[in-house]
Amino acid sequence: MRIKPFGTLLGSLALVHVGAAAQAGSWDLTPRVSVSQTYTDNVNLAPRSEDKESDSVSQLNTGFSLQRSGGRTDLSLGYNLQSLAYWEDDGRNTVYHQFAGTSTTTLIRETLFLDASASYGQQLRDSRDGFAGDNISTGARSDVARYSLSPYWRQGFGSFATGELRYTWDKVDYQSGGITSNNSENQRIQATLDSGPRFTTVGWALSYSWDKSAYDDGTDVTLESLEALVRLNISPQFSVYAAGGDERNRYNRAAEAADPDDTFWRAGFTWLPGPRTSLDAFYGERFFDDTYGLTFSHRFRHATWQVNYSESLASLNRVEFVPFLIVDGQTGLPVVDDDGFPIFFLFPELVPDAYISKRLNISVSGQRSKLSWGLAAAREERLYQTDRGDQEINSFSANLGWRVAPRTQATLSSQWQRSDYDLDNRKDDLWNVGLGLSRTLGANTSAAIEYRYQERDSNQDDFDYQENRITATLSRTF
Repeated sequence: MRIKPFGTLLGSLALVHVGAAAQAGSWDLTPRVSVSQTYTDNVNLAPRSEDKESDSVSQLNTGFSLQRSGGRTDLSLGYNLQSLAYWEDDGRNTVYHQFAGTSTTTLIRETLFLDASASYGQQLRDSRDGFAGDNISTGARSDVARYSLSPYWRQGFGSFATGELRYTWDKVDYQSGGITSNNSENQRIQATLDSGPRFTTVGWALSYSWDKSAYDDGTDVTLESLEALVRLNISPQFSVYAAGGDERNRYNRAAEAADPDDTFWRAGFTWLPGPRTSLDAFYGERFFDDTYGLTFSHRFRHATWQVNYSESLASLNRVEFVPFLIVDGQTGLPVVDDDGFPIFFLFPELVPDAYISKRLNISVSGQRSKLSWGLAAAREERLYQTDRGDQEINSFSANLGWRVAPRTQATLSSQWQRSDYDLDNRKDDLWNVGLGLSRTLGANTSAAIEYRYQERDSNQDDFDYQENRITATLSRTF
């Protein structure tokens, strides 16, 4: 069933009523508006120069953010209404709704809690089409809504153990674009029991997970596992551990794919040489092969390094996010994450198959005086369990910020992604480079100008494109 945008918004605002159940706490409402003018020399992302269409696009973003903390509920939500008017072809004129909200409510103090979230936005149907963000360039997009409710129970058993039991229901709803067969309803049960402070030299943990996704095309994916772990604390800084268990998984798979029902094990160590450094690594075996895991972080005086490698069995709904971009009301520039990176996402193709993901992430970020910077690189192999073939994605992003003057900020950002997909023997390189300058004009007003170049190189005809664009933005919060 198609969900209307305003219905989605109003349903999502039920999060507010959850928060209003508690009398104590403070509310912070920030309305915002921004006006932008963009010129692009290839609004239709045509592969050949003779097919390119230039256009000037007026954009109006109006919305608000709402925060609440204290009492029994913490809540955060934001809404943006994006209106686009094309000067050369008014048939492209459109309006987009974008919403995201989360809340955590204490139902029984220190024992029973409820997490809730809802989001609505736009997504490219094929992740190889570009870095989805502002919706200006024409392309194959779909509105997508997601809802989630997750009650969980935490219980302490004196100094012996602590436990948690969590149930999660969520729904992913693609609103258009011929991909509604990927709509899914998902249920998950997680239970953990960890040893308490009574166990100082030898610790232990038990965990159980059951995860079922039912897609509208009739496909079901069920992932289930039970694991026991024992840890030996050799010193306060160093420990070793071993874990083992059984997994039972059900999904469509090719005849030559490995049987997903099997026992598994892993063994590793955790090292905390100082307050700024942590390292956890393990080796093990699962039904598909030998497995490895690594988590490392180190904080220098002016920078932080992070490295993570993981191997997991995944399905579409558990890695899906809504990739819309909310322009910062103060700067008019794209929102960045905690490390200063422009927010963009790497997606699997929109198919409900289960796949084995092998992913490496490396990032470093820092700040010193007037300069902030960040670098991130990722590599992921997706081994689909049907005859769809495999997919490999490599990506890199860089971000540089320079405070030119007390109220003026310059930014330089770049993104690159290479995708190699066996299904259609297609290899693509995506490039995106942006240069921006923003200035605070008053307590609640800012202006920005940005130049951006993006390009796609493909080994197949009619998939290459190049685009130059420049955008001027005036923003205000109230």
